[in-house]
Amino acid sequence: MTRYFIKLLFQMILIVLCVSFLSFLLVYLAKGDPAESILNAQGVPYTKELLELKRAEMGLYDSFILQYLRWLGNILHGNFGISYRSGGPVWDQLAFYFPNTLYLALHILLVTLAISLPLSIFSAYHIGSRLDQFLMSVCAFLNAIPSFVIGIFLMLVFSVKLRWFPIQSTANEFGLILPICTIALTMSTRYIPQLRTAIIDELQSPAVEGARGRGISEGRILLKDVLYNTLPFILTLVSLSLGSLLGGVAIIEYLFSWPGIGKMLIAVVVNRDYPLVQGAVLVITLGVVIVNFTTQALITLLNPKARLSQQNQSLFLKRQASPKRYGG
Repeated sequence: MTRYFIKLLFQMILIVLCVSFLSFLLVYLAKGDPAESILNAQGVPYTKELLELKRAEMGLYDSFILQYLRWLGNILHGNFGISYRSGGPVWDQLAFYFPNTLYLALHILLVTLAISLPLSIFSAYHIGSRLDQFLMSVCAFLNAIPSFVIGIFLMLVFSVKLRWFPIQSTANEFGLILPICTIALTMSTRYIPQLRTAIIDELQSPAVEGARGRGISEGRILLKDVLYNTLPFILTLVSLSLGSLLGGVAIIEYLFSWPGIGKMLIAVVVNRDYPLVQGAVLVITLGVVIVNFTTQALITLLNPKARLSQQNQSLFLKRQASPKRYGG
């Protein structure tokens, strides 16, 4: 078990390093001069000599590997660089935008589970009924519609026509309802069919049939057997969704003017603020990797089969490593 967690941790570090290298390489190959961008942002009328002096100050004449190692060393010391446009530390902007995206993502996941779990349980218990078929048809229809189209529709109905909610998400405390509902509806159309299939598999398992034969109540079977055994699958769905949400639901954040990291990335890519792009990609990657690592650890602890598999793997490795003894 310990060896498995160490392996996961090593994979997490390796992924972060690979992504940091690729992001730095793409910025290095991108068009534009960082020194010129900084001087333009500062409004400094520069000459060729001043430009060369600024390049030397930023270490742009060094080799690519040396620049990458210097940047990575600064990252490890908490220095993410200076924004070309604002002139302020990159970390200050990341520390403002990323928690906003995390706040939005967690609320979206809670609403998605609140919608998907009851409907998937109802559909699994009434498999083949008209309501089940209707629910699956609605999920298939809504799943084919892009999320921003649903967001525009909700905005037109509830903000423009009925005026129940503000268009901008930061207007008041009700501003987050529409962006949360937009993504939650889109994600629920994917969650419900998958959760329905997983719950049906558990309901048809021998363990559930045996529990029913012993006279155990259906509610206890649902909680103790069905939902508990489905929990690793739910955690996997949540981790995958949270990883994509941490990447920034850029269109929705931009549509509802939510100050998240997705909306920020749209602005900095247009303005070619490369230090912010590098910092944002690195923070998003780290967040996704931490979520996946935590999910894998929880699934391993909750799932007896996963624990048994890890124990058998450890025993197999020990037997392979031990010297063979031959009897005489």
